[in-house]
Amino acid sequence: MLNKLGSNQLLVIALLCAPLLLLQGLWLAFTSTLLTLLIILATSLLGFGLLSMLTLRLQQAERSHQEQVWCRALQLRDPTCLTTPEAQAALQQLLAHFNEAERDAHRQISELHNQATQDELTQLQNRHAFRRDMTELLQRDQDTQTATLVLIRATELGKLNAQRGFQSGDAYIKDIANIITRVVSRFPGHQVYRISGADFAVLVQPVANIPPPLLGRDLKIAFDHYQQQHELESAAYSGLTRLSSGQKIEAILARADLALARAQTETVNGWAIQQDDSVVELQGQHHWKLVLTELLEQERISFTYQPIQPMHRSMLAYNEIYTRFSSADGTVLPTDTLFAMAQRLDMVMRLEQMLVTHVMRQYRAFGSNQSRWGINLSSNLLQNSAFLIWLDRQLLNDPNTSANLVFELDEEHLERNLTGAKRVFELLRRNGSRSAICNFGKGIGSFNLFRELKPDYIKLDPALITGLEQDLTNQQFVRMIVDVSHRMGCQAIAEGVEQLGQKQLLQGMYVDGLQGYLIAKPQQLRPDISQLGLFTEDASASTGSE
Repeated sequence: MLNKLGSNQLLVIALLCAPLLLLQGLWLAFTSTLLTLLIILATSLLGFGLLSMLTLRLQQAERSHQEQVWCRALQLRDPTCLTTPEAQAALQQLLAHFNEAERDAHRQISELHNQATQDELTQLQNRHAFRRDMTELLQRDQDTQTATLVLIRATELGKLNAQRGFQSGDAYIKDIANIITRVVSRFPGHQVYRISGADFAVLVQPVANIPPPLLGRDLKIAFDHYQQQHELESAAYSGLTRLSSGQKIEAILARADLALARAQTETVNGWAIQQDDSVVELQGQHHWKLVLTELLEQERISFTYQPIQPMHRSMLAYNEIYTRFSSADGTVLPTDTLFAMAQRLDMVMRLEQMLVTHVMRQYRAFGSNQSRWGINLSSNLLQNSAFLIWLDRQLLNDPNTSANLVFELDEEHLERNLTGAKRVFELLRRNGSRSAICNFGKGIGSFNLFRELKPDYIKLDPALITGLEQDLTNQQFVRMIVDVSHRMGCQAIAEGVEQLGQKQLLQGMYVDGLQGYLIAKPQQLRPDISQLGLFTEDASASTGSE
């Protein structure tokens, strides 16, 4: 009987019976003895207690059963396992929330995976994905000798970042990525990666079975077209090699890197193939040593310049000088690669000496006391005593030219070697030459560097100029830099000016000079340079003193 009653019904019965039993006890109290009364009360209370205990146990049993039913329904994700419509509706809603949360979790996992293996700027696979895919390919059972690896270097990135700003550099990298993707799209089983700032890799699976020269020529044609469209000295170079089963990734990369090094010393936007695996590193160094030695002996160096527009009469005309090195056939060599290899081969001092000597010679021929020329000084020489002694002597022997040279050094490199930087800046002051910190303003540390070195010019980091019109924080930061500079007797130049709105804002901030493609593009050094870049009334929006 009790099993057929629900626990809730038993609870109701218990609650009704208790008062009746107590009333019965009170009524009997008037007609019975004290002992009888006590027995009646004890019996009533005992009965009530047993009934309550039975009710609670039945409730627990029912709850346990319901929990089992719910667990089964949840495991099966089936609301029909439940007996009541209310419970079914509740489970249906719960499952809907669970499914949504599950989808969100999968989405987040996928996003995290993409972040780990995908380049944010180009949306290509990154270096981690490249090494993973290379490892998988080399571990396959079948022969991989028909697979091809291409290393591609976008050689103009550093120059574009310096001359036009990081926004232009990013656009250039995305363009190169799109070109590579388009060229290799007709080869099955290909994958394109961005493995570093300016370096890309293409992995073509064995299924394509393509001749590497075909891929090299296709890439060169596309890069040539892009170079002409954007008026660049080059676009990108390619180094190719075949893969072989059982080889280590490092050996394959070394071959491709050697091919890339050869390509950069031959034809503009050229390509080269390296298949021989013997003494690759030595071959690469030997090749570059020959290139550098020949370049130094024949002094194959030329210059372009980019005028800086003065914003008031007291600022002398300022032209930044860019160096170009060429091979025997006149092919322009990538400057960044050239200096990197010269550093590796301990030839950077000779290269920098040739650069300074020729700039001073060109200034004596083309320059005037009404203009200053800016030279980028290699940071690798900050602690090179032999070079600094040589530079000191050169400047001392030609004080007229020295007084109009501005030696520019990158903020990042100066921070790494503050002791050497102080020595260089003191040498320049002693000889009457000027100093400039370029790419200035990366953080609060910039002001400490400014205080320690006391430069004559600071050149604002192009990253500060990009988006200046929309970024109020950047505007305040630039104003602060300019104000501090003027208080310290230093002139502030904005690099990477490309928009009219940027120019107008900078004029209002009392920046001393503007540099960028809006003002002037780099151009061939010529005798009338001394007449260019002078102050004009319509260019001025401020006054100041040198």
